[in-house]
Amino acid sequence: MTTGGAPRVKSADRTVELLELLAAMPDRRTLVELARDLGIPKSSMHGLLRTLVQRGWVETDSGGSRYGLGVQALRTGAAYLRTDRAVRRLTSVVDWLHRELDTSVQLGRLVGGHMVCLLTREKADVRPMLRAGWPSPAYTTAIGRVVLARATSDDVSLTRMLPASAALTPSALDALQHDLARTVERGHAVDMRPTGPEHGTGVAVAAPPTLGPYDAVGVCAAPDALTESRASEIAATVRAAITAGLAGRL
Repeated sequence: MTTGGAPRVKSADRTVELLELLAAMPDRRTLVELARDLGIPKSSMHGLLRTLVQRGWVETDSGGSRYGLGVQALRTGAAYLRTDRAVRRLTSVVDWLHRELDTSVQLGRLVGGHMVCLLTREKADVRPMLRAGWPSPAYTTAIGRVVLARATSDDVSLTRMLPASAALTPSALDALQHDLARTVERGHAVDMRPTGPEHGTGVAVAAPPTLGPYDAVGVCAAPDALTESRASEIAATVRAAITAGLAGRL
């Protein structure tokens, strides 16, 4: 098996595919279900699971029949966040905005057409834009569109940045392109209404490109409290906080 001329190791592929599948599942799965979903023989899946359980990457339920991610996955994810430059530099910014604006604030990153939440500070009664641990198509949220607006300049490059699962009609793609152009013009993206049952409303500002070219800070706000003028005020506060935070003044 090769990718771009480079050979791929089958066992490594299977291990990564299994971990990615478990990460995407809301509940633990049986060996039979995992083998079926990945098209792997049950005997091979059994050996793979046994090794991953022994190494702490996978855990079983009390009956030993259903599998989910283990604590080693958490430790590795925590190490990623601990060593990521953007997370280190912008944590003080997210914390300050959370305190000062008394709302949910998040740092997200564009990965494979989806926004992934890297850091979240949430207020109980304000729905966040992103669910921690669950990737969302970037075009569906303000925190994703503000990154797309900076990273794309035409339909071709935009299509490349969308997730493979996106099936936008020509009119929907035109509307998205118009929204991205408007985002570039005003310097921030805004969701006045929820774009889905799991997405909150709010304002997003892209992180400095030298720090995180695919990162953005999102400040959530209740729909009835969000107007265009209020969105501009929030965006200005975010930009000022980023400048102050990177200068060590927060």
